[in-house]
Amino acid sequence: MAAIPMALFIAPFYMGDMGLSVAAVGTILMLTRLSDVVTDPIIGQLSDRTRSPIGRRKPWIFLGVPLLLVSVWMLFVPRGEVTNTYFALWLVLLWLGWTFIAIPFYSWGAEMSPRYHERTRIASFRTAAGLTGTLIAILVPLITDWGFNYGHEVSESLRVVAICATVAMVIALPLLWQVPEGVPIETKRIPIMEGLRVMWRNGPFKRLMFGFTLAALGPAVGGPLYILFVVHVLEANVNSNMVLLVFYVANFMGVVLWNYVAQHVGKRKAWLMGMATAIIAQPGYWFLGPGDLYWMMIVFFLLGLGIGSFSAIPAAMKADVVDLDRLRSGEDRTGLFFSVWSLANKMVVAFAAGFALNLLAFFDFEAKFGANGPDQIMALRVVFVFLPIVFYVSAFAMMWNYPISEERHKRLIGMLERKRARRAMSEQAAAL
Repeated sequence: MAAIPMALFIAPFYMGDMGLSVAAVGTILMLTRLSDVVTDPIIGQLSDRTRSPIGRRKPWIFLGVPLLLVSVWMLFVPRGEVTNTYFALWLVLLWLGWTFIAIPFYSWGAEMSPRYHERTRIASFRTAAGLTGTLIAILVPLITDWGFNYGHEVSESLRVVAICATVAMVIALPLLWQVPEGVPIETKRIPIMEGLRVMWRNGPFKRLMFGFTLAALGPAVGGPLYILFVVHVLEANVNSNMVLLVFYVANFMGVVLWNYVAQHVGKRKAWLMGMATAIIAQPGYWFLGPGDLYWMMIVFFLLGLGIGSFSAIPAAMKADVVDLDRLRSGEDRTGLFFSVWSLANKMVVAFAAGFALNLLAFFDFEAKFGANGPDQIMALRVVFVFLPIVFYVSAFAMMWNYPISEERHKRLIGMLERKRARRAMSEQAAAL
Protein backbone atom coordinates (compact mmCIF):
# COMPACT_ATOMS: atom_id res chain seq x y z
CA MET A 1 0.00 0.00 0.00
CA ALA A 2 2.79 2.43 0.86
CA ALA A 3 5.01 1.57 -2.12
CA ILE A 4 2.83 3.13 -4.82
CA PRO A 5 2.40 6.50 -3.07
CA MET A 6 6.19 6.47 -2.56
CA ALA A 7 6.72 5.93 -6.29
CA LEU A 8 4.02 8.28 -7.60
CA PHE A 9 3.04 10.91 -5.06
CA ILE A 10 5.92 11.60 -2.67
CA ALA A 11 8.02 13.56 -5.18
CA PRO A 12 5.16 15.86 -6.33
CA PHE A 13 3.97 16.23 -2.70
CA TYR A 14 7.34 17.40 -1.40
CA MET A 15 7.93 19.62 -4.45
CA GLY A 16 4.45 21.16 -4.33
CA ASP A 17 2.91 21.13 -0.86
CA MET A 18 6.20 21.08 1.08
CA GLY A 19 8.03 23.57 -1.16
CA LEU A 20 11.24 21.64 -1.86
CA SER A 21 12.88 22.20 -5.24
CA VAL A 22 12.65 19.76 -8.15
CA ALA A 23 16.44 19.28 -8.19
CA ALA A 24 16.62 18.77 -4.40
CA VAL A 25 13.87 16.13 -4.34
CA GLY A 26 15.41 14.27 -7.29
CA THR A 27 18.87 14.29 -5.72
CA ILE A 28 17.60 13.19 -2.29
CA LEU A 29 15.60 10.32 -3.81
CA MET A 30 18.77 9.18 -5.53
CA LEU A 31 21.30 9.64 -2.71
CA THR A 32 19.21 8.17 0.11
CA ARG A 33 19.33 4.75 -1.53
CA LEU A 34 23.13 4.61 -1.17
CA SER A 35 22.72 3.33 2.40
CA ASP A 36 21.26 0.14 0.90
CA VAL A 37 24.68 -0.65 -0.61
CA VAL A 38 25.72 -1.58 2.94
CA THR A 39 22.48 -2.76 4.55
CA ASP A 40 21.06 -5.02 1.82
CA PRO A 41 23.95 -7.55 1.59
CA ILE A 42 24.31 -7.58 5.40
CA ILE A 43 20.61 -8.38 5.97
CA GLY A 44 20.67 -10.96 3.17
CA GLN A 45 23.68 -12.72 4.65
CA LEU A 46 22.34 -12.54 8.22
CA SER A 47 18.92 -13.86 7.30
CA ASP A 48 20.56 -16.81 5.49
CA ARG A 49 22.48 -17.72 8.65
CA THR A 50 19.93 -16.85 11.34
CA ARG A 51 18.71 -19.75 13.48
CA SER A 52 15.83 -19.03 15.87
CA PRO A 53 12.78 -20.85 17.29
CA ILE A 54 10.56 -19.06 14.74
CA GLY A 55 12.86 -19.52 11.75
CA ARG A 56 15.52 -17.51 9.98
CA ARG A 57 13.35 -15.13 7.92
CA LYS A 58 10.56 -14.12 10.32
CA PRO A 59 12.68 -12.36 13.00
CA TRP A 60 13.94 -9.80 10.51
CA ILE A 61 10.44 -9.09 9.23
CA PHE A 62 9.18 -8.48 12.76
CA LEU A 63 12.07 -6.08 13.39
CA GLY A 64 11.39 -4.14 10.20
CA VAL A 65 7.66 -3.52 10.62
CA PRO A 66 7.73 -0.84 13.37
CA LEU A 67 10.58 1.04 11.69
CA LEU A 68 8.73 1.01 8.37
CA LEU A 69 5.44 2.20 9.86
CA VAL A 70 6.99 5.08 11.82
CA SER A 71 8.84 6.21 8.67
CA VAL A 72 5.66 6.00 6.58
CA TRP A 73 3.84 8.27 9.02
CA MET A 74 6.69 10.78 9.20
CA LEU A 75 6.92 10.95 5.39
CA PHE A 76 3.23 10.79 4.51
CA VAL A 77 2.06 13.05 7.37
CA PRO A 78 5.04 15.37 8.00
CA ARG A 79 5.51 16.89 11.44
CA GLY A 80 7.14 20.27 12.17
CA GLU A 81 9.40 22.07 9.72
CA VAL A 82 10.01 20.07 6.56
CA THR A 83 13.51 20.54 5.17
CA ASN A 84 15.76 18.62 2.80
CA THR A 85 17.35 16.98 5.86
CA TYR A 86 13.96 15.89 7.22
CA PHE A 87 13.01 14.37 3.87
CA ALA A 88 16.37 12.57 3.51
CA LEU A 89 16.44 11.21 7.09
CA TRP A 90 13.03 9.58 6.98
CA LEU A 91 13.63 8.20 3.51
CA VAL A 92 16.79 6.43 4.74
CA LEU A 93 14.92 4.97 7.72
CA LEU A 94 12.00 3.88 5.53
CA TRP A 95 14.33 2.05 3.14
CA LEU A 96 16.09 0.39 6.10
CA GLY A 97 12.76 -0.88 7.47
CA TRP A 98 11.81 -2.10 4.00
CA THR A 99 15.15 -3.94 3.69
CA PHE A 100 14.46 -5.78 6.96
CA ILE A 101 11.11 -6.94 5.56
CA ALA A 102 11.54 -7.44 1.83
CA ILE A 103 14.77 -9.43 1.52
CA PRO A 104 13.78 -12.18 4.01
CA PHE A 105 10.22 -12.20 2.63
CA TYR A 106 11.21 -12.69 -1.01
CA SER A 107 13.92 -15.19 -0.07
CA TRP A 108 11.34 -17.18 1.89
CA GLY A 109 9.08 -17.33 -1.16
CA ALA A 110 11.91 -18.63 -3.36
CA GLU A 111 12.54 -21.50 -0.92
CA MET A 112 8.97 -22.80 -0.80
CA SER A 113 9.30 -25.09 -3.81
CA PRO A 114 12.10 -26.49 -6.01
CA ARG A 115 9.71 -27.03 -8.96
CA TYR A 116 10.08 -24.83 -12.04
CA HIS A 117 6.42 -23.94 -12.73
CA GLU A 118 5.27 -23.96 -9.11
CA ARG A 119 7.78 -21.19 -8.42
CA THR A 120 6.03 -19.10 -11.05
CA ARG A 121 2.67 -19.72 -9.36
CA ILE A 122 4.07 -18.77 -5.93
CA ALA A 123 5.62 -15.57 -7.26
CA SER A 124 2.40 -14.75 -9.13
CA PHE A 125 0.25 -15.16 -6.02
CA ARG A 126 2.66 -13.00 -4.04
CA THR A 127 2.66 -10.31 -6.74
CA ALA A 128 -1.14 -10.44 -6.92
CA ALA A 129 -1.31 -9.92 -3.16
CA GLY A 130 0.96 -6.90 -3.49
CA LEU A 131 -1.21 -5.51 -6.27
CA THR A 132 -4.24 -5.98 -4.03
CA GLY A 133 -2.53 -3.64 -1.56
CA THR A 134 -1.90 -1.22 -4.40
CA LEU A 135 -5.55 -1.28 -5.43
CA ILE A 136 -6.59 -0.62 -1.82
CA ALA A 137 -4.21 2.36 -1.70
CA ILE A 138 -5.90 3.76 -4.81
CA LEU A 139 -9.51 2.85 -4.01
CA VAL A 140 -9.77 3.90 -0.36
CA PRO A 141 -8.93 7.59 -0.97
CA LEU A 142 -11.50 7.56 -3.79
CA ILE A 143 -14.09 6.09 -1.41
CA THR A 144 -13.29 8.52 1.42
CA ASP A 145 -13.42 11.43 -1.04
CA TRP A 146 -16.83 10.29 -2.30
CA GLY A 147 -18.28 9.50 1.14
CA PHE A 148 -16.58 12.01 3.44
CA ASN A 149 -15.10 14.62 1.07
CA TYR A 150 -11.63 13.66 2.32
CA GLY A 151 -8.92 12.18 0.09
CA HIS A 152 -9.12 14.55 -2.86
CA GLU A 153 -5.80 16.29 -2.16
CA VAL A 154 -2.49 14.41 -2.32
CA SER A 155 -1.81 15.16 1.38
CA GLU A 156 -5.19 13.68 2.34
CA SER A 157 -4.63 10.58 0.19
CA LEU A 158 -1.25 10.00 1.83
CA ARG A 159 -2.77 10.16 5.31
CA VAL A 160 -5.50 7.68 4.34
CA VAL A 161 -2.91 5.28 2.90
CA ALA A 162 -0.79 5.55 6.07
CA ILE A 163 -3.82 4.52 8.14
CA CYS A 164 -4.60 1.60 5.80
CA ALA A 165 -1.00 0.38 5.83
CA THR A 166 -0.94 0.45 9.63
CA VAL A 167 -4.17 -1.54 9.92
CA ALA A 168 -2.91 -4.06 7.35
CA MET A 169 0.36 -4.61 9.22
CA VAL A 170 -1.45 -5.11 12.54
CA ILE A 171 -3.61 -7.79 10.90
CA ALA A 172 -0.72 -9.39 9.00
CA LEU A 173 1.77 -9.92 11.83
CA PRO A 174 -0.21 -12.53 13.83
CA LEU A 175 -1.03 -14.33 10.56
CA LEU A 176 2.65 -14.30 9.59
CA TRP A 177 3.55 -15.82 12.94
CA GLN A 178 1.47 -18.91 12.08
CA VAL A 179 3.10 -19.59 8.69
CA PRO A 180 5.58 -22.50 8.93
CA GLU A 181 8.98 -21.56 7.59
CA GLY A 182 10.34 -25.06 7.18
CA VAL A 183 13.70 -26.50 8.14
CA PRO A 184 16.63 -24.52 6.67
CA ILE A 185 18.98 -26.34 4.31
CA GLU A 186 22.17 -27.02 6.24
CA THR A 187 25.10 -26.43 3.91
CA LYS A 188 28.72 -25.50 4.19
CA ARG A 189 29.59 -21.85 4.60
CA ILE A 190 32.12 -20.11 2.40
CA PRO A 191 33.77 -16.70 2.97
CA ILE A 192 31.67 -13.84 1.63
CA MET A 193 34.31 -12.61 -0.85
CA GLU A 194 34.71 -16.10 -2.30
CA GLY A 195 30.95 -16.38 -2.42
CA LEU A 196 30.64 -13.07 -4.28
CA ARG A 197 33.19 -14.30 -6.83
CA VAL A 198 31.11 -17.43 -7.38
CA MET A 199 28.01 -15.24 -7.72
CA TRP A 200 29.72 -13.02 -10.31
CA ARG A 201 30.64 -16.10 -12.37
CA ASN A 202 26.96 -17.09 -12.43
CA GLY A 203 26.22 -15.96 -15.99
CA PRO A 204 22.43 -16.52 -15.94
CA PHE A 205 22.16 -14.52 -12.71
CA LYS A 206 24.07 -11.57 -14.21
CA ARG A 207 21.97 -11.62 -17.37
CA LEU A 208 18.74 -11.87 -15.38
CA MET A 209 19.73 -9.07 -12.99
CA PHE A 210 20.77 -6.70 -15.77
CA GLY A 211 17.67 -7.57 -17.80
CA PHE A 212 15.39 -6.94 -14.84
CA THR A 213 17.23 -3.72 -13.98
CA LEU A 214 16.80 -2.36 -17.50
CA ALA A 215 13.12 -3.37 -17.61
CA ALA A 216 12.46 -1.81 -14.19
CA LEU A 217 14.00 1.49 -15.26
CA GLY A 218 11.02 2.08 -17.57
CA PRO A 219 8.26 2.31 -14.95
CA ALA A 220 10.74 3.76 -12.44
CA VAL A 221 11.33 6.75 -14.74
CA GLY A 222 7.61 7.17 -15.40
CA GLY A 223 6.52 6.90 -11.75
CA PRO A 224 7.69 10.28 -10.38
CA LEU A 225 6.70 11.98 -13.67
CA TYR A 226 3.17 10.56 -13.81
CA ILE A 227 1.49 13.32 -11.78
CA LEU A 228 3.49 15.98 -13.63
CA PHE A 229 2.38 14.54 -17.00
CA VAL A 230 -1.28 14.45 -15.95
CA VAL A 231 -1.21 18.03 -14.60
CA HIS A 232 0.97 19.79 -17.17
CA VAL A 233 0.32 17.85 -20.40
CA LEU A 234 -3.23 16.57 -19.95
CA GLU A 235 -4.17 19.56 -17.77
CA ALA A 236 -6.30 17.21 -15.68
CA ASN A 237 -7.09 17.18 -11.98
CA VAL A 238 -4.15 15.90 -9.93
CA ASN A 239 -6.48 13.49 -8.12
CA SER A 240 -6.70 11.16 -11.13
CA ASN A 241 -6.72 7.94 -9.11
CA MET A 242 -9.29 6.48 -11.50
CA VAL A 243 -6.58 6.38 -14.19
CA LEU A 244 -4.22 4.65 -11.76
CA LEU A 245 -6.97 2.19 -10.93
CA VAL A 246 -7.18 1.22 -14.61
CA PHE A 247 -3.42 0.68 -14.73
CA TYR A 248 -3.23 -1.54 -11.66
CA VAL A 249 -6.32 -3.56 -12.52
CA ALA A 250 -4.60 -4.26 -15.86
CA ASN A 251 -1.39 -5.00 -13.93
CA PHE A 252 -3.28 -7.54 -11.82
CA MET A 253 -4.76 -9.11 -14.95
CA GLY A 254 -1.28 -9.18 -16.48
CA VAL A 255 0.10 -11.17 -13.56
CA VAL A 256 -2.61 -13.79 -14.08
CA LEU A 257 -2.17 -13.75 -17.87
CA TRP A 258 1.62 -14.09 -17.93
CA ASN A 259 1.55 -16.79 -15.25
CA TYR A 260 -0.77 -18.78 -17.53
CA VAL A 261 1.43 -18.10 -20.57
CA ALA A 262 4.59 -19.06 -18.68
CA GLN A 263 3.10 -22.45 -17.79
CA HIS A 264 2.82 -23.20 -21.53
CA VAL A 265 5.76 -21.47 -23.22
CA GLY A 266 8.24 -20.96 -20.37
CA LYS A 267 9.20 -17.98 -18.23
CA ARG A 268 11.61 -16.31 -20.63
CA LYS A 269 9.17 -16.22 -23.55
CA ALA A 270 6.33 -15.02 -21.35
CA TRP A 271 8.44 -12.16 -20.01
CA LEU A 272 9.58 -11.22 -23.53
CA MET A 273 5.96 -11.10 -24.64
CA GLY A 274 5.12 -8.83 -21.69
CA MET A 275 8.02 -6.50 -22.55
CA ALA A 276 6.90 -6.40 -26.19
CA THR A 277 3.44 -5.31 -25.02
CA ALA A 278 4.98 -2.46 -23.01
CA ILE A 279 7.14 -1.41 -25.98
CA ILE A 280 4.06 -1.23 -28.21
CA ALA A 281 1.92 0.65 -25.65
CA GLN A 282 4.41 3.27 -24.40
CA PRO A 283 4.48 5.48 -27.57
CA GLY A 284 0.73 6.01 -27.19
CA TYR A 285 1.46 8.70 -24.58
CA TRP A 286 3.02 10.90 -27.28
CA PHE A 287 -0.34 11.46 -28.96
CA LEU A 288 -2.07 12.70 -25.81
CA GLY A 289 -2.81 16.32 -25.05
CA PRO A 290 -5.09 18.53 -22.91
CA GLY A 291 -8.30 16.75 -21.95
CA ASP A 292 -7.16 13.27 -23.09
CA LEU A 293 -7.38 11.66 -19.65
CA TYR A 294 -9.70 8.90 -20.87
CA TRP A 295 -7.47 8.13 -23.85
CA MET A 296 -4.65 7.81 -21.36
CA MET A 297 -6.63 5.07 -19.66
CA ILE A 298 -6.39 2.94 -22.83
CA VAL A 299 -2.61 3.42 -22.99
CA PHE A 300 -2.39 2.78 -19.25
CA PHE A 301 -4.38 -0.45 -19.56
CA LEU A 302 -2.11 -1.90 -22.27
CA LEU A 303 1.02 -0.79 -20.47
CA GLY A 304 -0.22 -2.22 -17.16
CA LEU A 305 -0.96 -5.52 -18.86
CA GLY A 306 2.60 -5.72 -20.20
CA ILE A 307 4.27 -4.60 -16.98
CA GLY A 308 2.33 -7.34 -15.18
CA SER A 309 5.09 -9.66 -16.42
CA PHE A 310 7.87 -7.63 -14.76
CA SER A 311 7.52 -8.85 -11.16
CA ALA A 312 6.32 -12.41 -10.78
CA ILE A 313 8.18 -14.01 -13.68
CA PRO A 314 11.64 -12.55 -12.94
CA ALA A 315 11.16 -13.42 -9.26
CA ALA A 316 10.48 -17.05 -10.21
CA MET A 317 13.52 -17.02 -12.51
CA LYS A 318 15.66 -15.75 -9.62
CA ALA A 319 14.92 -18.89 -7.66
CA ASP A 320 16.24 -20.95 -10.59
CA VAL A 321 19.59 -19.15 -10.74
CA VAL A 322 20.01 -19.62 -6.97
CA ASP A 323 19.88 -23.39 -7.62
CA LEU A 324 22.82 -22.99 -10.00
CA ASP A 325 24.75 -21.10 -7.33
CA ARG A 326 23.93 -23.75 -4.70
CA LEU A 327 25.37 -26.39 -7.02
CA ARG A 328 28.59 -24.43 -7.58
CA SER A 329 29.19 -22.92 -4.14
CA GLY A 330 27.75 -25.66 -1.93
CA GLU A 331 25.99 -23.05 0.22
CA ASP A 332 22.34 -22.02 0.43
CA ARG A 333 22.60 -18.25 -0.12
CA THR A 334 19.09 -17.31 -1.20
CA GLY A 335 18.98 -14.27 1.07
CA LEU A 336 22.30 -12.93 -0.23
CA PHE A 337 21.14 -13.33 -3.84
CA PHE A 338 17.89 -11.54 -3.13
CA SER A 339 19.74 -8.78 -1.30
CA VAL A 340 21.93 -8.14 -4.36
CA TRP A 341 18.80 -8.19 -6.52
CA SER A 342 16.98 -5.87 -4.12
CA LEU A 343 19.94 -3.51 -4.06
CA ALA A 344 20.00 -3.36 -7.86
CA ASN A 345 16.26 -2.67 -7.94
CA LYS A 346 16.54 0.10 -5.35
CA MET A 347 19.42 1.71 -7.21
CA VAL A 348 17.26 1.60 -10.33
CA VAL A 349 14.39 3.44 -8.64
CA ALA A 350 16.72 5.97 -7.04
CA PHE A 351 18.68 6.61 -10.22
CA ALA A 352 15.56 6.82 -12.37
CA ALA A 353 13.79 9.31 -10.10
CA GLY A 354 16.90 11.42 -9.57
CA PHE A 355 17.92 11.40 -13.23
CA ALA A 356 14.45 12.14 -14.60
CA LEU A 357 13.71 15.00 -12.18
CA ASN A 358 17.16 16.56 -12.57
CA LEU A 359 16.84 16.29 -16.34
CA LEU A 360 13.60 18.29 -16.14
CA ALA A 361 15.28 20.76 -13.77
CA PHE A 362 18.01 21.24 -16.40
CA PHE A 363 15.29 22.55 -18.73
CA ASP A 364 14.01 24.87 -15.93
CA PHE A 365 10.83 22.82 -15.42
CA GLU A 366 8.72 23.90 -12.43
CA ALA A 367 6.26 21.68 -10.55
CA LYS A 368 3.72 24.52 -10.20
CA PHE A 369 0.97 24.47 -12.82
CA GLY A 370 1.20 27.34 -15.30
CA ALA A 371 4.86 28.09 -14.55
CA ASN A 372 6.25 26.32 -17.65
CA GLY A 373 6.53 27.32 -21.27
CA PRO A 374 6.33 25.14 -24.41
CA ASP A 375 9.98 24.06 -24.14
CA GLN A 376 9.55 22.79 -20.60
CA ILE A 377 6.34 20.93 -21.47
CA MET A 378 8.07 19.36 -24.47
CA ALA A 379 10.97 18.24 -22.24
CA LEU A 380 8.48 16.55 -19.92
CA ARG A 381 6.76 14.82 -22.84
CA VAL A 382 10.01 13.53 -24.35
CA VAL A 383 11.42 12.20 -21.06
CA PHE A 384 8.12 10.63 -19.95
CA VAL A 385 7.36 8.97 -23.31
CA PHE A 386 10.67 7.94 -24.90
CA LEU A 387 13.16 7.29 -22.09
CA PRO A 388 11.25 4.19 -20.84
CA ILE A 389 11.18 2.77 -24.40
CA VAL A 390 15.00 2.79 -24.50
CA PHE A 391 15.09 0.71 -21.32
CA TYR A 392 12.36 -1.72 -22.40
CA VAL A 393 14.09 -2.42 -25.73
CA SER A 394 17.46 -2.89 -23.99
CA ALA A 395 15.94 -5.36 -21.51
CA PHE A 396 14.27 -7.27 -24.35
CA ALA A 397 17.63 -7.65 -26.12
CA MET A 398 19.36 -8.68 -22.88
CA MET A 399 16.88 -11.49 -22.15
CA TRP A 400 16.56 -12.82 -25.70
CA ASN A 401 19.14 -15.61 -25.18
CA TYR A 402 18.63 -16.28 -21.46
CA PRO A 403 19.84 -19.88 -21.01
CA ILE A 404 17.90 -21.53 -18.13
CA SER A 405 14.89 -23.35 -19.55
CA GLU A 406 12.62 -25.85 -17.83
CA GLU A 407 14.73 -28.71 -19.21
CA ARG A 408 18.01 -27.25 -17.97
CA HIS A 409 16.50 -26.54 -14.58
CA LYS A 410 15.41 -30.17 -14.24
CA ARG A 411 19.04 -31.19 -14.87
CA LEU A 412 20.20 -28.72 -12.20
CA ILE A 413 17.80 -30.15 -9.62
CA GLY A 414 18.95 -33.68 -10.50
CA MET A 415 22.61 -32.74 -9.99
CA LEU A 416 21.76 -31.04 -6.67
CA GLU A 417 19.94 -34.13 -5.42
CA ARG A 418 22.84 -36.40 -6.40
CA LYS A 419 25.29 -34.04 -4.69
CA ARG A 420 23.22 -34.07 -1.49
CA ALA A 421 22.99 -37.86 -1.61
CA ARG A 422 26.79 -38.17 -1.93
CA ARG A 423 27.27 -35.77 0.99
CA ALA A 424 24.83 -37.75 3.14
CA MET A 425 26.63 -41.00 2.32
CA SER A 426 29.99 -39.44 3.18
CA GLU A 427 28.65 -38.21 6.53
CA GLN A 428 27.26 -41.66 7.31
CA ALA A 429 30.57 -43.31 6.43
CA ALA A 430 32.48 -40.85 8.60
CA ALA A 431 30.11 -41.53 11.50
CA LEU A 432 30.73 -45.28 11.17
